[in-house]
Amino acid sequence: MRKALLFLLVILLPISLFASSGWNIGIEGGYTMGFYDQRGGERPYRIFSMGHAFELSVPIEYRVNEWFSIVSGLRYIGKPYNMHEDNSEEGGIDLYRTRNVNHYFEVPLSLRFSLGNDTIRGFLGAGLYLGVRFLSTESGRLNVHDFITTADTNPYFWGTVDLNPVSDNLFDAGLLAEAGIGYTLGSGELLISARYQYSFISLDRKYQKNQVHRYIDTLSITAGYSFSLGDKK
Repeated sequence: MRKALLFLLVILLPISLFASSGWNIGIEGGYTMGFYDQRGGERPYRIFSMGHAFELSVPIEYRVNEWFSIVSGLRYIGKPYNMHEDNSEEGGIDLYRTRNVNHYFEVPLSLRFSLGNDTIRGFLGAGLYLGVRFLSTESGRLNVHDFITTADTNPYFWGTVDLNPVSDNLFDAGLLAEAGIGYTLGSGELLISARYQYSFISLDRKYQKNQVHRYIDTLSITAGYSFSLGDKK
């Protein structure tokens, strides 16, 4: 947690220094889909599927001219996936985790190209992001086989997962691509966008032979509003 707070302070300081005339700052939030990716193998008895979470960000955009801008800021994002573990054929338990979410603070940096007029514009962007994982949560239901199944013996659960710096990667980095529409409303701009993030960093450090690495790529749909901090360029 202390590393996460230090990370936030390092990011907020330059944001406060650059928040001057000619810059736009906003707030965005939306829906995030997580795609679990195993690169280099498979894990037995486990089936993974798309998860659902949300994100919230404070983007800062500098409009270099009418068609080009640089965007950064600070983002919270939940990177989710669902897992079904079934080893009942081996006489074990069937463990279904309905939701697994890794929580990150991220700093994106993208180059955005726009086309339109003073009222409405479309944009495409590409760049990269850096992030730090500060929390992991899981929830689901335990189904124990070969016993009488009742609500008491098959309870739902929710809890946090301890993050171990020896085996867990707490940082993330990757590429991003985005597309969206901006509509001038009042003194600011209403934004609707979609973004895909491809992760380069496994959730796990390499600590054993023939290890199967786990990655979470995300697709986000967001909406927000951007305020001008000075005269428009």
